[in-house]
Amino acid sequence: MIGPFATIRRSLYGSGILRRESLPRPVVSVGNLAVGGSGKTPHVQFLASWLSDLGVKVAILSRGYGRRSRGVVWVSRGDGPAVTSEEGGDEPVLLAASLPGVPVLVGESRAEAGRECLRSMNVDAFLLDDGFQHLALRRDADLLLVEAEGGLGNRLTLPLGRLREPVDAARHADALVVTKCAGISHGRPRAFTRLVARAVVDRQGFESPLPRAGEEVVAFSGLARNGQFADTLRECGYAVRKFFPFRDHHRYGPQDLRKIAVAAGGSLVLTTEKDMVRLPDGLPFELKALRVGVEFLSGWETLSRMILERLGKQARPDPGGEAR
Repeated sequence: MIGPFATIRRSLYGSGILRRESLPRPVVSVGNLAVGGSGKTPHVQFLASWLSDLGVKVAILSRGYGRRSRGVVWVSRGDGPAVTSEEGGDEPVLLAASLPGVPVLVGESRAEAGRECLRSMNVDAFLLDDGFQHLALRRDADLLLVEAEGGLGNRLTLPLGRLREPVDAARHADALVVTKCAGISHGRPRAFTRLVARAVVDRQGFESPLPRAGEEVVAFSGLARNGQFADTLRECGYAVRKFFPFRDHHRYGPQDLRKIAVAAGGSLVLTTEKDMVRLPDGLPFELKALRVGVEFLSGWETLSRMILERLGKQARPDPGGEAR
């Protein structure tokens, strides 16, 4: 069973029987307990942009889920994706495309990926994407994301539920971020966020504003929670004529694309940025992606102060307030 194994593994690292590696720079981890749906990627984007704006040179380390490569791969040296999603993984390629100036590396060993980064460039801190269960690397701040509505499912671990670890593992987090949004636990910083639509973006990264109400589109996604994406499109004012849900991290083939093209009939097709990086060139339809961002409803001041303290930086007043 995954639950007992995860608990034993965490206790072996905690007791020092299994050794953790360290990097010579602070590490902030963003992760969750459940499989899919908590919004890790937008939160990593948010933190990387915020730290960069403060003058902190940050690099992102990720496993690169679903990639076909092995070992450490430079997804970006700060100038956009250098590899495809098959080589670097969906989320790292998306992060590389949306965060100019931020290096992104993937590797089974995030410690080795961090050392590889430091061999050729100096950074002030590392962001560990999907790192809550990656216990082999020491971190200075562990942020745990929990989706408010049904984020813990039936509270059972895989394969009987959605959890990678038992709920009790949450006590090891330094801060809890509730994404979408209700109360949780006690005794540490708590923040409440939601994901909000910002714009639509084409494959070259050019943004255009959200539509006038009632614009008709065809849409598709391959997410853990496809229904949430469809609901977001409707909340933005789109009239979704046909929606195609695919499994999480789906690799789109010619048959999938033909089916979408037939349904579109020349109309605009919308998907997510994470799906767009998996698509080939020369699509038989006009495609754009919905760009979402993180908005903090409460708790940002306390959370940001804690992160800066762990990075050894002087906390500064945030002129932007809670909403982002």
